[in-house]
Amino acid sequence: MRDKATRVINLPNIISIFRFFITFYFIYAVYQGRLRLALYLFLIQGISDLLDGFIARVMSWKTELGAYLDPIADKTMLVSAFGMLYIVGIVPIWLTVLVLGRDIVIAVGYLILYRYANNVKPRPTIFGKVTTALQIATILYALWSAGNSVLREYNLLLFTATALSTIVSGTHYVIGGIVTLKKNR
Repeated sequence: MRDKATRVINLPNIISIFRFFITFYFIYAVYQGRLRLALYLFLIQGISDLLDGFIARVMSWKTELGAYLDPIADKTMLVSAFGMLYIVGIVPIWLTVLVLGRDIVIAVGYLILYRYANNVKPRPTIFGKVTTALQIATILYALWSAGNSVLREYNLLLFTATALSTIVSGTHYVIGGIVTLKKNR
């Protein structure tokens, strides 16, 4: 019998796939103006993001597939959320562009490293994890406060913290990529 850690399809990977598909329901809920449902769907996605990583670490069920599925599910979830909430006027364009821009830079950087530096695998950093947590919190708070003008006043504070974290983590990934590329030349 194969070891649990080498199985391609395990519980953490199933949770990541689940998170990916929930994104489509989230998009539809926002499109339909059902922001409370979108909030609950995004909350489920956020919890499942924590859960799949926790299970993979605690049960030693990390897989190579999971190393790719989890960040793809995260990016799909967050990019869709920022994009849709911009479209409906809840999140400003500057934050949406910043979040999307960082993710594009990281993806292009990874492709460059994959091409020119052997065996480079995506590895989240503490800056990336903090940024993901802030981005999730921003989306949750923006959805929760959408119908309340008093609560929406606090969005700018969270938007700014998320923007700063996005810039710091993006810069950190770029510097790390350059260092890795120089080491492998």
